[in-house]
Amino acid sequence: MQFERREMFMNKIQALANEMKQFFSPQTVTNVYSICKQLEIEIVEAPIQADAYLECENGNSYIVLKESLNSNRKKFTIAHELGHFYIPWHSELMFGCDIKEMDFKNDYAPREKEANLFAAELLMPMKEFKNHFSGKICYTTVSELANIFDVSFQAALNRCIDLAFEDCMVVCSIDRRIKWFNATEDFPLLVNRKTVSELSGADELFDMQIFQVKTIEEPGYIWFCNADERDVVEESIAFPNYNEVISIIPVSYTHLTLP
Repeated sequence: MQFERREMFMNKIQALANEMKQFFSPQTVTNVYSICKQLEIEIVEAPIQADAYLECENGNSYIVLKESLNSNRKKFTIAHELGHFYIPWHSELMFGCDIKEMDFKNDYAPREKEANLFAAELLMPMKEFKNHFSGKICYTTVSELANIFDVSFQAALNRCIDLAFEDCMVVCSIDRRIKWFNATEDFPLLVNRKTVSELSGADELFDMQIFQVKTIEEPGYIWFCNADERDVVEESIAFPNYNEVISIIPVSYTHLTLP
């Protein structure tokens, strides 16, 4: 019953996002600034601590953005705040948000998850996204999707995780420390590390000062505690401006040691 109720809410949120898109910005690339203008929501940038907050009071509505966010991050953030504005049961007068384009924490507030789902559907509608997505995740595919829908690499990657046909995990490391990981629903392996292994492809990329993509076949135990003797293919992407590496690790089910 709880699962069915959750599915009902998720479907409702997607329907609301599609309704907003079709009415206010039906083209492939969603113009969140135009939507705000049509809804008379003022966008303000300021040196705030949170990524953004939405305030609705006395008939006026504002989205206040952290001024240091990059352009694509601002776009997702505005879409997230539009979710709070448009979802009927998000009725508070103010929401303060640290937007997580990669939603991986089990304790992440339900309404923030809902606003993230709304933002993803508004910017990358599932039906249209699937028309361009093969179901397998790799750097080239994610980059192409990010360009088609004019969103950040992480936002497109998160959408791919939601809709992938093959099981895959994405690991984000900053300064060689694993900050988060996100996987398809039935991903069978368990991450057993807090830092990047010196044997991984990701580790090597931290020593480089340029954007680079590295693909390597390696023992699964480098990342996972239940991979036994199985090898995995790791595709890692270095984002030197953030001292960040994102690793994409798909798996098949042959010879896996399941938990």
